[in-house]
Amino acid sequence: MYSVMIRIGDARKIKREIFDNSVDAEAYFNKLCERRTEYPATVVLTERILVRKKFRIDKNHKGERFIINEEIA
Repeated sequence: MYSVMIRIGDARKIKREIFDNSVDAEAYFNKLCERRTEYPATVVLTERILVRKKFRIDKNHKGERFIINEEIA
């Protein structure tokens, strides 16, 4: 089970989608990474409890990509 989450700003609210296969989860993760917000945001892709990828969207529309594990099995 894969989960993709986005948290915008300092809000405690998190939007989460759950996927059964890695291809759909990866596609949704990439879609969220292209979002632009007026506040900093964080997008996280997890497999069960293991974080696979994390992407930080800055307020200035620049993102720094932190890839924890390149492969998603």
